[in-house]
Amino acid sequence: MATQPTIINTEASGGFNDSASQGSERVNIDYRLQLIRQRESAAPFLSLMLNINSEPTLTHEFRIFETRPNPKKALTTTDEAGGATGTWDMATGKGTYFQVGDILRPVGITAGAGETLEAIVTSITGDAVTWKANTNTASAKTVVAVPTGTMIQVWGNSFAQGTLSAKTSATVPLRRAFYTQIFKHAYKVTKTHANNRLYGAPERDRIRSEKEIEHIIDIEKSLLYSDGILDTSGTEPRTTLTGLLNQISSNVLEYGASLTSDLFFDFMTTVHAQKYATDGKMSRRLVIASAKVMSDVNKIALKTRQTLDVVQMYGMDVTKMVWAGRTWDFVEDPILSDFLDGTAVVLQPRYVKLREFRPTVLDANIQPNDADYFLDQFQTELGLEVQLEELHGIMKP
Repeated sequence: MATQPTIINTEASGGFNDSASQGSERVNIDYRLQLIRQRESAAPFLSLMLNINSEPTLTHEFRIFETRPNPKKALTTTDEAGGATGTWDMATGKGTYFQVGDILRPVGITAGAGETLEAIVTSITGDAVTWKANTNTASAKTVVAVPTGTMIQVWGNSFAQGTLSAKTSATVPLRRAFYTQIFKHAYKVTKTHANNRLYGAPERDRIRSEKEIEHIIDIEKSLLYSDGILDTSGTEPRTTLTGLLNQISSNVLEYGASLTSDLFFDFMTTVHAQKYATDGKMSRRLVIASAKVMSDVNKIALKTRQTLDVVQMYGMDVTKMVWAGRTWDFVEDPILSDFLDGTAVVLQPRYVKLREFRPTVLDANIQPNDADYFLDQFQTELGLEVQLEELHGIMKP
């Protein structure tokens, strides 16, 4: 059973005030957990984020710094001849990925007789990387020629005894901005109507229950698919958060009419590419999926004889699939099923945060004091922060 909501504030200076301009005693009820525990299945993404990775924000516009390690690879921009020494021109701005002492290897090239794939960097000027063959004098070999567009990768580094330390290098952090969004849903019940007992319960309670669903579904919609904006055209600024689907661009699979086992397997291994240090948890993903994707995944499981286990997590059914050493936890989302059927969002939950500025509150009795009705409203202000978006992915038809 859900816990009873907690009254966090009452705005009354003492006795009841009958002034029409003053208003009646106002009650602010902390409704955050009460709301989500009653409605997990209506807004599974919101429910999961509240339980998995939720953090307060102190401002309605919050910023983060993202730092990524240099890729240690780049494409050549010209045809380069081989030899004992030479220079590879890298794509603009990519020269900083390399340093003197790096051992380089071209990808997709085959070494011939008397040739080697390894070169060691001797100097760097802008995006021009000068090298010599990484061989000894007794068995000297020449480095192979590479055409334009060859991927050059760093394979460690090597220094002679007594040499100075490697050249220092640092990545430039990326600063990103996010906004919160204010959600409000009010309802009014005449005092005559409030005394009715329809469907075995007071009418005010029934209407509140309807608004609970409306409030939480509108939040879920925005968390999934909303454009982050800052509107300063009015007296006060208006902001909307940036939804999950609008924060992921690196891994997008457009699978056509149906999700096939080959496409799904390739996409699963691509999204799980170990781009950062492995910590034992990088091979697991949470998938917020529509009904169509759930159907396709079940068909793939039957075809490939993979096991699907259904477990309970925070009041919701989670379908776990283990395939090729990867674990994906699927949660069906009714919002995606209704409005974006065929879509699924693949998440590494550690790098997705729900940022609450004003957790859900039920403001009760906000009507004027002489009004012959009750006026209440639900109010929430929160945002969504996605870090390292290349670790996530989207599947859509």
